Amino acid sequence: MPETPLVFNHTVQGLFARSFPDGVPAELKAQLRAAGVDLDKPLLPAYPTTVWSRCIDLGARAAFPDEPRREVAWRRMGERMIDGYQDSMIGRAMFSMLQVLGPRRTLQRAQKNFRTGNNYSEVRFSDVSPTEMELWFNETDDVLRHFTVGLVLAGMRAGGAGEPQVRLHDVDAKGFTLRASWTPK
Repeated sequence: MPETPLVFNHTVQGLFARSFPDGVPAELKAQLRAAGVDLDKPLLPAYPTTVWSRCIDLGARAAFPDEPRREVAWRRMGERMIDGYQDSMIGRAMFSMLQVLGPRRTLQRAQKNFRTGNNYSEVRFSDVSPTEMELWFNETDDVLRHFTVGLVLAGMRAGGAGEPQVRLHDVDAKGFTLRASWTPK
């Protein structure tokens, strides 16, 4: 892992542009500014993962204020980001390709896909059955773990997986394992 794990600016921009298509509320913008991200100015090239995690948490509180379980709101932010990306021109093209690849090959590309948005993601996968895989991510932040579950779930859904399910399976000192399953189409 690099000395300073960073999330690239297009990822930060994408989260808020896609999660708040009608615009980021002024109160949330002020909270993000205090956390280190000013959406009214050109974004920095990258942000530390601590800032990224705080942005997701703040966004989840604004987007899902009635959700009593924060981990559910964090997961839903991940889903919302991918669902919004799927509506973009590039997203439509990418998810059309993923539908051709199928769920297994899509999940096998997880590290490559995540590394387009940051400089640190490591992903290892193992087959559990023909329609179930485990993926280990080198992510130790609780917010980012649940957000990742949402990203993977929405990505599988957008990529054409039948009845995708993703759940946090195990946590260790260096990361976490999620279990992803689907039905054949």
